[in-house]
Amino acid sequence: MKIALRAKRKLGFIDGTCTKDQFTADLGEDWERVNATVLTWIMNTISPELVNVIVYASNAHEVWTDLQDRFDKINGSRIYNLQREIATISQGTSSISAYHYRLNLLWDEYSALIPTLPVIPETREFITHLEQQKFFQFLMGLNDSFSAIKSQMLLMSPLPSVSRAYAMLINEENQRKVHMTNTPMNEVNDSTALMSSRDNSQKFKRYGNLYCEYCRTKGHTKDTCYKLVGYPPGLKGKKKQEY
Repeated sequence: MKIALRAKRKLGFIDGTCTKDQFTADLGEDWERVNATVLTWIMNTISPELVNVIVYASNAHEVWTDLQDRFDKINGSRIYNLQREIATISQGTSSISAYHYRLNLLWDEYSALIPTLPVIPETREFITHLEQQKFFQFLMGLNDSFSAIKSQMLLMSPLPSVSRAYAMLINEENQRKVHMTNTPMNEVNDSTALMSSRDNSQKFKRYGNLYCEYCRTKGHTKDTCYKLVGYPPGLKGKKKQEY
């Protein structure tokens, strides 16, 4: 609401800096017209159940002050919950952009609830400190797969901003996607061959020490010898038993 009123150069009608007694009598009617316009904007913006409370009001500044007294309260429990969410948020299965977006929403809401500090040299240093804290919070919530680039950013002097860190991580994420897309097929085949070799090795370890005393053949025992218990369908007539 404040942004919209400032854009229309009407913010003074709600903050009390533009009052009717500042103008001559011939401009009084113009002031009343603009004041009524601002009141209409407020009534069209607030919840319908609150309209009945201000429908008979005649001064936009008084209405704004009344609404501020009722609802512009810093809720301690909400600030506590925001702090906890910021401290415990993590990337999880989200992309870098989705994680950064969620964290930014929490930071923006928290900034809107705390008092605004005057701009003096001391507060500039404090703001720089807060930006560093945001940078650390952003890195702490990232998955362990980004440990290498996190270490790289922590060694930078000065430390990068959150926006710069976000750009670096997006670039890293995109490079990983390209690498996965361009993985050569021979690497996949080599992996398949390695798994097959391991399976054969395990199979040999399982049956290599077995010996059948009846047919004098390795790989099985007398209890499972086909020559004694019979051949399965399709194997009848084979001289040697294979596994």
